Amino acid sequence: MTTDSPATPTSPVPRTHPLTTRLAALLGPAASLRGRLIRGGLGSLALKLGSTALGFVLAILLARALGPEGYGVYAFVFAIASLLAIPTQLGLPQLVVRETAKAQAAEQWGLMRGLWRWSTLAVWLFSSGVLVLAFAGLWLFGERLDDLTRTTLIAGLLLVPLIALGNLRGAALRGLRHVVAGQLPEHVLRPGLLIALCLIVLLALPAQTLTAATAMGLHALAAAIAFGLGAWFLWRARPSEVASRPTPVYAARAWTASAWPLALTSGLQAINAQVGILLLGLFAASEAVGIYKVAVAVAILIAFGLQAVNLVVAPYFARLHAQGDMARLQRLVTQSARAILALAVPVTLVFVLFGEQFLALAFGPEYAAGHTVLAILALGQLVNAGMGSVGALLNMTGHERDTLRGVAIAAVANLVLGLALIPLYGLEGAAIATAATLIIWNLLLRQAVWHRIQIETLAFSLPFQRVPG
Repeated sequence: MTTDSPATPTSPVPRTHPLTTRLAALLGPAASLRGRLIRGGLGSLALKLGSTALGFVLAILLARALGPEGYGVYAFVFAIASLLAIPTQLGLPQLVVRETAKAQAAEQWGLMRGLWRWSTLAVWLFSSGVLVLAFAGLWLFGERLDDLTRTTLIAGLLLVPLIALGNLRGAALRGLRHVVAGQLPEHVLRPGLLIALCLIVLLALPAQTLTAATAMGLHALAAAIAFGLGAWFLWRARPSEVASRPTPVYAARAWTASAWPLALTSGLQAINAQVGILLLGLFAASEAVGIYKVAVAVAILIAFGLQAVNLVVAPYFARLHAQGDMARLQRLVTQSARAILALAVPVTLVFVLFGEQFLALAFGPEYAAGHTVLAILALGQLVNAGMGSVGALLNMTGHERDTLRGVAIAAVANLVLGLALIPLYGLEGAAIATAATLIIWNLLLRQAVWHRIQIETLAFSLPFQRVPG
């Protein structure tokens, strides 16, 4: 791991974006720390932008190649695989980010090695259990599914351990502050490889070869390759002290106590993200699921700034809070919130005002019917971005149970609203339920942040209320 030389008063200031420079300055005068934040911030934003672009291209490719019905089957099965991957991860990726950062700061290399070994074994064991149960259920009840859905589901189950282990490897890298390397395999290489594999099939084989099942199988292959590359990245990035194989130190009881609320939080967040697709799959035709999935994929572009910034600042939240430097923590939270909001507002305006034209141009005229859904989801995502890094702050400062409580309330609201609105209003009902859920959990988590650590997460104080509570 490389470090920069300490800056002198006459050292030239690198020409970087002013916002990134301001964020870096909050963390102290050390050039090594400033350099890491600058490189991590710019690299993370560039990588997230590339990841979002790849995801968008992939959505267009699959939506056009499979059609609304085939894309609906693919989206439904991928939602199931994503949910099954949650219990296999046990909330460990967020725990690994936090504890790796703390262990590195304290130079507890045996504890870091123990954490990595313990978390990897746990994910392997739970992945095996989930797959056994899933394949048993498929064997018992699979005849109730049509052939395409059943075959796609078999391919989708292969993704479950690959997603879980890939996220764990990325978390270890981010905890070491290798922010770009931690995101690259899952967020760039996996979708990029999938796009390449799909294009090869479409160009090299006869028409109609790419089905939902074939696309899901290619996704599993791309995930396997990306996981192998991610494991290699971590092997190269591990500190020399860990490479020397110190005796592992385990704090299993403390890790388990922190992991279970993080696991439940991740599970509920996944449910919140996928429940609209799952309920539509039960109450509506596959075409509706495909249209809704496209709208969700487009609306998530609004939150890419929030996701990118969180990946960079989360380890610094943990470090500053552990050091008791609340003034710098508040300044970092405020500046990052302003960056997130500045990125979200223009995209929201485009989708609300020109959503129909955008969907028709990008995905085809059959998807333009989702423009109202897109507008509703866009407004919900704007609130999500505008509230700032509420979940990351709670999780990185040891208050993951507050995150769990807020997300649990929102998940119940999402399910109730979905069951009430989707049978009556279809696509628009699913969008209203999802947007309302985003607003509910962000309000609850913002209140919890202030109650626990007295940090304001908004980019700007409200004119009628300086702080929550």
